[in-house]
Amino acid sequence: MSNHLDNPCFECGQCCQKLRVSFYHGEVLHGEDGHPIGLVPPEFVTQVTPHIVCMKGTETGKQGCVALSLDDQEGYRCTIYEQRPSPCREFNILNDDGSINPLCDKLRKAAGLHSVQTD
Repeated sequence: MSNHLDNPCFECGQCCQKLRVSFYHGEVLHGEDGHPIGLVPPEFVTQVTPHIVCMKGTETGKQGCVALSLDDQEGYRCTIYEQRPSPCREFNILNDDGSINPLCDKLRKAAGLHSVQTD
């Protein structure tokens, strides 16, 4: 497995800072019959509609996700990585065919970062 420093996400974090992360409320962890029993901790979400929530901080695309952390040694990282919602799990640097995700590339360029290189 490659070193985390080889992963361009650790130098970027733009998808977590600039995109609204909305998803079905069933992905939120509740239990004890507050119903939905998903993975995402409820303190990290804001209700948008009766059935849609978004990650706090991503409501406007100006603040950034509250789960995003920046560490001098580690770079950008998600503090709830194992519990992240489906939009985060599905957003990748590369598409299934190996081509560069154009939205990822656009966000990186807007932040002054280089395009992701494929081998």
